[in-house]
Amino acid sequence: MGLVIVMLLSEMTYSQVSFDIYGNLPSFGESKFRLNSLEGNPLNFNLTKDWEFSLSLSTFFSTPATSNLHMVSIAKRFNGHYLYARYTPGILRKFEFTKAESKVDDSLQVFKTNLVYQERFGFGYSYNLTKELSAGFSFRYFQQDFSEQFPEFIADTTKQVIITQTEEINKNFWRGDIGIEYIPFDNLRLSLYSHNFFILGENFKNDTNSDFEIKTNHFDIKTNKSAIFNISYLPWKFFNLNMTYETSNSFIIGANTGFKLFGENLAFGISVLHDRFQEPTIAGINPKLSYSNELLSITFSGIHYFGSRNKTRSLNEFRIFGIHSLTNNYFSNDMAFLNFNLALSFRPEKSVKILDVKILKEIYPTLADVYLNQPFAVAKVVNLTNKKVTVKPSSYISEINKESVQSPQVTILPKDTLKIPFYTIVKENLNIQKRKIEQVAFILKTTNSTPDDEIQKPILVNDVHSWDGNVRNLKYFVEHDYDFSTKYAKKILSAYKDSLEQTNISVRNFLRVKILFNEFAKKMSYVADRRASFDNVQFPSETIELKGGDCDDLSVFFASLLEGIGIQTAFVDYKPIDNIGHVNLMINTNLTPQQASLITSNDKKFIIRKNTDGKDEVWIPLEVTDLTNFESAWDTGAKKFYEDAINKLGLAKGNVEIIDNY
Repeated sequence: MGLVIVMLLSEMTYSQVSFDIYGNLPSFGESKFRLNSLEGNPLNFNLTKDWEFSLSLSTFFSTPATSNLHMVSIAKRFNGHYLYARYTPGILRKFEFTKAESKVDDSLQVFKTNLVYQERFGFGYSYNLTKELSAGFSFRYFQQDFSEQFPEFIADTTKQVIITQTEEINKNFWRGDIGIEYIPFDNLRLSLYSHNFFILGENFKNDTNSDFEIKTNHFDIKTNKSAIFNISYLPWKFFNLNMTYETSNSFIIGANTGFKLFGENLAFGISVLHDRFQEPTIAGINPKLSYSNELLSITFSGIHYFGSRNKTRSLNEFRIFGIHSLTNNYFSNDMAFLNFNLALSFRPEKSVKILDVKILKEIYPTLADVYLNQPFAVAKVVNLTNKKVTVKPSSYISEINKESVQSPQVTILPKDTLKIPFYTIVKENLNIQKRKIEQVAFILKTTNSTPDDEIQKPILVNDVHSWDGNVRNLKYFVEHDYDFSTKYAKKILSAYKDSLEQTNISVRNFLRVKILFNEFAKKMSYVADRRASFDNVQFPSETIELKGGDCDDLSVFFASLLEGIGIQTAFVDYKPIDNIGHVNLMINTNLTPQQASLITSNDKKFIIRKNTDGKDEVWIPLEVTDLTNFESAWDTGAKKFYEDAINKLGLAKGNVEIIDNY
């Protein structure tokens, strides 16, 4: 008979072991709570944000009905790491079997066999390897206590006495499981995990090798190894399909739905259970109902079995069927569970996350105004929530900023990804003399005073003389020394005050330009840029001090002199050919086209441009590197402009561009 039982056990598959007291409810919205226990989730994957405390009560509808504390647990997340521990006084099953034997006087004496199973505690760890992939493991500690009463006959001189002896066996063991969860899409989760991946047993507490010890091997919790696969799919926002399949040909299939009620989350659903070890084919149903808000989650779930569960079971049946799961097994009665989850967060929950930051521009301190209108960096940001989020971006560069610089607020739709631009404000009177690498702190805030996310990126901060090569930005060097340039120009012109006042007022600006250039040409020399690796521009006061510079320096200096006394200028940008570019000046004489003959009879030496009022005015090109005299510089500038901009269609093709300094 014993051989038959062993063979029968070797052929049988275990019951549905992945039944979960939470009912495998999905996350409708931003859940902060565990959605399942270690029974249904051995890999311990979860959505807890920080701390979580759980309390579970259970009721068994047996005869009589019993209620008890099922489980208490605590959980903590550390970034991508998650730790979970539980104490489980309610995962307990007691079985008592009796047999009667006749005494000598034909009376019956009852002997009991008691089987007690309990999970004492469990813990788990999981880690988010990537956004899509998580892995983890769990350990659970089980205790088994078996006792059997048997008669012992003692003969004395007068009669035979029967006394009751009790033999006890205590068997404890660790069970460990591993698993992975993959989320290829936001609405699809795939899980694969083990059952009884490894078993680590302890020595029995008695060292006898009795027949009872051998018999109790058939009463141990079954430790067949298997695999469990789970798929959770949300075809619609508040509708979920869930299936768990075990390699024992057992499965759970369920559907769940939910909705928002006054801003709170309500979810409910039902599942059906099947395993080869319980009758009928659909062994039971598992209804569940959940309520949650920002702080608290309450879940009610249960299981109702369709087969008869109240009939008396024999010890022989127990040998055959055994215990595979302490929650759901052949001997289980209808059950109900009430779970309270308290989510506590001692750090603000993140609503947004920076996925990447791209630096668009180096920092050129002199080009300060550029960064007010043009972003120097752009961040790719994702909204982690299911609601619209207003993001307040800011950045800080210690060498450049006095404090964090706020960029415009941006609204991101639920679960959407958006590019957010960052602007900066350069401190006044910044005097950086050497290029250096600095760290930029990019910061995102939503409703919290503390950042939702921040990241640092390196950026090149140039010295104050560095220029990005964009001729449009030479105006910032022109403006840098306006006070100096104004005083310098007025000082020169003061010597010509009388003669200027005696001339035709229409040509007075032209004559001022001529006087300033001739004085400028006497003191200047053309000198190539001292750095070839990147563009360098002198400030006007430095050009005077050094008495020379390249085309950029001389053009900036002379433009600054003229702008300082109210004469409009523009840079003529001759785009690089074979990596060689050039810059010279275009100057507004304020003459009308009809008055052009007052300064020249050669119509190739000037161009007509409209002013801000839409009126035509005469502008003359000037090659500031021709330091012979004004007439020579004007001739050289005019010839180059006429040849490159007009004859070669440079203006039409974009090879030549006129860039105003106002």
